[in-house]
Amino acid sequence: MGREVAGARIRAGILACCGFAFAMPTAPANARPSAESAPALEMLWRAGTDGGLEWRTFDDAGRLLVNERIPDPPTGEAANRKAPLGSLWKLFVYLWLIEQRHPAPDYVCTGARGKRDAPARKHLEEETYCCDPGQAIGRELALVRSCGLFFAPRRLGISPEAWRAFWEARPGVRDAAPWLADLDAMKPETVASPASLLRALDAAPIRAREEATNALLARLFAYSPKEEATELVRGMGGRLRIKSFSWHRPGQPGKRYGGGAGWLADGRPVWFAGEGTGQQIMARHGARLAEAFSETLPPDGGAITPGCVQVNFFARYPFEVEQPGGKNAREGILQGRFVARFESGVSIPFTSSGELTLSRPNGRARIEGRFGLDDYAARVIDREADAKEVEAARALSVVIRSYLFNEAARQGNCLAIDDSSRKQRVSIHPPSPAARAAAGFTSGLTLRGEPVGYHSTTPSKNRMAWTDAVRASQGGEAWDVILWKTFPRSNLGAMNDPAGIVCRRFSEAETWLAARTPRWHRTLYQHLPGFDAPSALPTVCLLSHGTPFSEQDRGRIHVRDLRSPEDRITLAHEYLHLGLRHHPSAHDEKLIEHWARKLIDEDLP
Repeated sequence: MGREVAGARIRAGILACCGFAFAMPTAPANARPSAESAPALEMLWRAGTDGGLEWRTFDDAGRLLVNERIPDPPTGEAANRKAPLGSLWKLFVYLWLIEQRHPAPDYVCTGARGKRDAPARKHLEEETYCCDPGQAIGRELALVRSCGLFFAPRRLGISPEAWRAFWEARPGVRDAAPWLADLDAMKPETVASPASLLRALDAAPIRAREEATNALLARLFAYSPKEEATELVRGMGGRLRIKSFSWHRPGQPGKRYGGGAGWLADGRPVWFAGEGTGQQIMARHGARLAEAFSETLPPDGGAITPGCVQVNFFARYPFEVEQPGGKNAREGILQGRFVARFESGVSIPFTSSGELTLSRPNGRARIEGRFGLDDYAARVIDREADAKEVEAARALSVVIRSYLFNEAARQGNCLAIDDSSRKQRVSIHPPSPAARAAAGFTSGLTLRGEPVGYHSTTPSKNRMAWTDAVRASQGGEAWDVILWKTFPRSNLGAMNDPAGIVCRRFSEAETWLAARTPRWHRTLYQHLPGFDAPSALPTVCLLSHGTPFSEQDRGRIHVRDLRSPEDRITLAHEYLHLGLRHHPSAHDEKLIEHWARKLIDEDLP
């Protein structure tokens, strides 16, 4: 199930800082702060495969005070340090809701309702993080905006017993983060050691963490237009997924204390904090945070490349596939070395490790590849450009991903596109390390606002020339600056940003769905275990471009059209996602696609 959204503007602050170097002051590895210098920035993160923790502190001038690899559980200063949860408690409630598939109705903002007393003013202040009076906010957007009223456990009907049973069953919680199992501790003033916060983040189930990281990437990029956040965004790309927090130091209510916590792209937890709000800390120390967190990340970011792209290779040219020695290859999944021989006389040797499939519809060879989004972007970089031009390649990877979302067709749970000069040419060879690094750096990021593209040498409106990007990169411009200068009317942001979802009611699709769901229900309740029809007919929203998706927490479906059988299969597919929202089959794309096609095939005259 894809999600297509608009992100935040990338205007202000970029031109003021066009390419910086991450330079960190040197100091002895185990240096200790002087009595006069209290840390202005504290950082703790899981640094590598040995399970150790990296503890680092800086003073206000950016001088390194402490740089230690410490054991887990830690000893010394890192073990004794205490920090408030601030708004991090909302992240743990979000994780619980996702993994438990617990109902999470929208929160409706009421405003002060004419009251002027202190509780009403406080309530109105809290609603400023949620929505305007009369509007509603759903689960993902509530996390992005840090809407505490949405995540209030009492409103959501979370029982302390269910909460405790869930978290105590997670590895490490009983011993290292017992506060997490106490529902009453889900409040900003709860204090915990940074090490126990990392253990709590480690305890997040994989599926829930993946959904949370999508929303957290959107939250980080919601601040990218501001000058203060640019260094962190520029230095980390899409490789950092954090929830910021702001509260005060324990026992010092007049002293603001904030920071952030979350995960790197490879799933390792991070925490940082200092004097000020979370946004101020990211503004003041963005370069140091990016430099430190990048140290132990693999070049490609370490994430398992998300998404699914189905590529039809050599779409415009007839060819045959042979094994070494000249014998025609068998149809099916390709494993090993092969040669594509074209009627023009050109031969291309290639290898496959199961990602390529050969078929011969109508007697003509057809090679299809199935890749993750970042793998696909890396293959296009290798075919169309030069990944050694690092900043230009990073910028191009965002354009490639954006073009794919705008132009690809839907094929089951995949985006389908031809390998063609009319679309994007895709390398049939495994991506180079440099191309993987460029695509992994911008994982999850796209441009929204207007359709974008690229050309090797010729720029035009909403089209980047690779040669121009290379010149800008060689001139010291960063990847985000290249994008902003080339596409000033577009937005850089997370491709799964719930804040960018705008619903234009698709009345024709709603009428069509209402006429068919009663008949579908009779079949589905009888033959599809776990199906539970939505309590109300979903709102159907019209997408102008991009990948169809459904919002399970809000009961909305976003599709592009209804004219073709594939359009109707897509609508049925997303409806089934809603009907299976409380069942593990909600994530079985193959099963859902099978039933969507069955429903539409039976509906045809």
